[in-house]
Amino acid sequence: MTPDDARALLAALDTDDWSAVREAVEQAGDVLRTQQVDDALRAGVASRLLHLSSHPKWEVRKAVAHAVLFLRHDAFPAVIARIVDDDNAWVREAARKTLQRREGLSRGDIHGQAQGDAIDGLLAAVETRHGARARRAAMNVADHLHHRFVREAYHEIIRIISPLDASLLNLERELATIPHVPEHVLQHARRAQARVKLITEFLDNLRAFTADTPTDFMPEALLPIVMEAVELALSHIDGAGSVDVRLAVADGVKAESSRSRLLQALINIIANAVEACDGLPRRGVLSISAEQQGSTHVRLTVADNGCGMSEQTLKDCVVLYSTGKPNGMGFGVPLAKKLIEMDHHGTLSIESQPDVGTTVVIVLPIEQGRGEE
Repeated sequence: MTPDDARALLAALDTDDWSAVREAVEQAGDVLRTQQVDDALRAGVASRLLHLSSHPKWEVRKAVAHAVLFLRHDAFPAVIARIVDDDNAWVREAARKTLQRREGLSRGDIHGQAQGDAIDGLLAAVETRHGARARRAAMNVADHLHHRFVREAYHEIIRIISPLDASLLNLERELATIPHVPEHVLQHARRAQARVKLITEFLDNLRAFTADTPTDFMPEALLPIVMEAVELALSHIDGAGSVDVRLAVADGVKAESSRSRLLQALINIIANAVEACDGLPRRGVLSISAEQQGSTHVRLTVADNGCGMSEQTLKDCVVLYSTGKPNGMGFGVPLAKKLIEMDHHGTLSIESQPDVGTTVVIVLPIEQGRGEE
């Protein structure tokens, strides 16, 4: 889209003629779906769609419900929050269908766009030489091999962890029979058992990354999950004690979630934040806050004053297996994105500046809307 076309689209979204506005909203949805959109245009469209979600004409609000399906912006939850309980039944239905389809869109982001330009280039070369059918066949083979790798890795690791879990259980029982064993020793054994259980749950989530495994949700208070994520993330990072952790999560902030999956996502995000503060001349500060956003969503923010990321690194960090760390695997942030967006039907966005820090914003629905599935 040329700069002139972008300006014309934004102007059309601002017009007073409701029928023209509806057509512009539909055009904006097509642009978001089919074209590369720069950050400025995306932000402009997002702000206008947010405004139009309160338009007096239901036809416009319904068009907005369809258009935001492909909107990758922090405004998406706010738009949906306004129209998912709209007075008009047609608008409500369109908004709820968008929420359902959004999961599929997130899946496409993880397995399509997030694979990077290199893979897209290889697939394009296959299609040019052998046709579209060969491209689809190559993608199917790649997916099959990826799933097979995850399954085999899962079984190999479980084969090691299962006897370890049994050994820890036996150790706890034997310690309990010894007179005058300090309580803190028993606590160490129990804590190790809990960690093994958590690793098993993480492996289950890893296997679910490549499958459509249903997610079980329960109303969960965010503060205990955040506190456990901080403890687990800091426990295996050298120098983590030099980071000042500041929590601003009220006791009453809750959201329906899969506890282990949300915990895993937060551990990955917090660990990255702490590692970003390592080796800097200033003291590292990690700020985690959560607040209710309207009546339908909660907003969880994890911010650090670490090394930050360049624009290219920021784009690469959500690409599966892409990493700039010497010992990194390129799995943490993409998995966190999948756990938040696909499993919890939320959004995860990242802002970062070199030598300033990084802020991760997670928006989660308070209720998962089982009746809509």
